[in-house]
Amino acid sequence: MRLSLRKGAVIISLVWLAALVFQAKALAAPLPGTTGAAPQAGLTLLQAVLIGAGYWFTNSAFTFNLGFNLFRWPIVAGVFVGLIMGNLGQGILLGASINLVFLGVIVAGGSIPADPSLAGWLGTAVAMAAHLGPQEAIAVAAPLGALGLIGFYSRMSVDVAFVHWANDRAEQGDIDGVALMNWLPGQVYVFLTTFVPVVLLALLGSNALNALFDAIDPSRGGSAHWQWILNWFKIAGSILPAVGIALNLSLIFNRAVLAYLLIFFTVAALTQVNIISIAVIASGVALLHIMLSRRSTDHAAV
Repeated sequence: MRLSLRKGAVIISLVWLAALVFQAKALAAPLPGTTGAAPQAGLTLLQAVLIGAGYWFTNSAFTFNLGFNLFRWPIVAGVFVGLIMGNLGQGILLGASINLVFLGVIVAGGSIPADPSLAGWLGTAVAMAAHLGPQEAIAVAAPLGALGLIGFYSRMSVDVAFVHWANDRAEQGDIDGVALMNWLPGQVYVFLTTFVPVVLLALLGSNALNALFDAIDPSRGGSAHWQWILNWFKIAGSILPAVGIALNLSLIFNRAVLAYLLIFFTVAALTQVNIISIAVIASGVALLHIMLSRRSTDHAAV
């Protein structure tokens, strides 16, 4: 039975990866009707509201932890932001680029080093509204990840008060009140610290970012005197992904996978094979490695 389930999982994974390869070009292209359209200046109110709702949804308890485990990552947020902004391909490109910075982010207990969710939802949105490339988008989104810690730790602190509210109702024998205090005040506070500030930052930040890059980018009519600021954004956007990749490697860098890392890194560097194809091949090799390792373990146990 275990072997059948394993074979089924392998087949489903390979089919999914194959479908991803065939759809890669379609996903990387703008949605029909967006090519040649006049560039949008800033975010509309509806777009800002949808971005704020997405960030709130990610932090809400109503997602049954799905938001925390899936929707908080910039590569996933970029898909929805791209749909909201009318350019799916650009949303995925910027979201995936921003995600590189947060590859090594791990939440241990109540400690979190950065908020990739705010960087993904708000960072991708304002970067698209300001017509930024991946490097500039990374430099803009990374500080937002640090800014998001203010909201996170404020929720961790304020939520303690709601526990006392629940205790008061428990002493009165109000079971319904206890249940209500366990979700209503906390979720209202989550809404106030996620949806409201993100909508405001999306509206004001996108216009401010547009004005900034119009002033420092000569290709957008800006002064060459301030181009050093633009160069700083590009340099920071090139260095920050290396930090995320290094943190991720520190977690997976062991003798069991070192050979695979060296092989596929060399293949990617020396050939013209795109990264999606490399990922498909590497995923297949990883599945084989897991299956063979488990089989050898089962034989050793016998």
